[in-house]
Amino acid sequence: MSSNPTVSFIICTYNRQEYLDDTLESLVSEKFPQTQIELLIVDNNSKDNTPAVVQKYQQLTAKDGKPIRYIKERNQGLSHARNRGIAESKAPYIVFLDDDIRATSSLIPAWVSFFESNPEAVAAGGKIHVQFDDPRPSWMSHFLLPLLGYHDLGDSLKTYPKTKYPFGGNMGFKKNIFEQVATFNIELGRKGESLNAGEEKELFRRIREQSNDIYYLPDAFLYHRVNKSRLTVDYIRKQALGLGKSMHRRLKQASTIQKAQNWFAELFKLAASFPLGFVYLISFQLDKAIMLFKFRWWIWKGYNQSS
Repeated sequence: MSSNPTVSFIICTYNRQEYLDDTLESLVSEKFPQTQIELLIVDNNSKDNTPAVVQKYQQLTAKDGKPIRYIKERNQGLSHARNRGIAESKAPYIVFLDDDIRATSSLIPAWVSFFESNPEAVAAGGKIHVQFDDPRPSWMSHFLLPLLGYHDLGDSLKTYPKTKYPFGGNMGFKKNIFEQVATFNIELGRKGESLNAGEEKELFRRIREQSNDIYYLPDAFLYHRVNKSRLTVDYIRKQALGLGKSMHRRLKQASTIQKAQNWFAELFKLAASFPLGFVYLISFQLDKAIMLFKFRWWIWKGYNQSS
């Protein structure tokens, strides 16, 4: 086992043993030089058999020298788990992956190659498509797919436009950037079963404030798996309300101008849902139109309930 990997791939997990099993299987089945990466699993107080799942893959990969480390983080919350992963990682570069992804053969090589070829880069994000493990609801439009992790800016390497950021299920950093901008805000992000968010965007905003570019890597490609538990109206409602509440927390320390800009941006998105919904209406997809309106309204409601 190498003590000096190039990239630490960190998976923070909470009560997802079955998905984690598939995630690790997809990662360790790919060919990669053992000296270049480590897999670091941060267990955020799982009550299931997560430790046994990790141990199984540690045993399976021991003969190949592929390092998989397991850490227990007892402070509840995804931001706590991610910050622990940063502290424990052995590599100068870090990539965060969700515990319910399926890696493609290009994922690990793309990340390693990018950081080796661009040592000045401090942050990047990869492509994510959705894999529906259960039937996709008729009301699930393309515009709601980002709620399920969908993230695709095309097939060419580029810097992110100012209005977009990487998604948390496939994002990477130069480790020393956290010495400049600090780590994830523990007041934001998911905690246990709560569906709050915003910690990733808030971190990338701090990185951008240091005049850093953020890169999009199309070949760092994975699938985010989604089952029926995330394909209910109630789940989407809770997620939208959580987004609104997290937005309010994220902007607590923002200037009046920044708050006003965000308020008008959300108002614009709410207004924009009407012409988009109209397109669905005239194409006889009423359920998609209704859900689009509801989603934007729930975000707005979550934001204002926190005021």
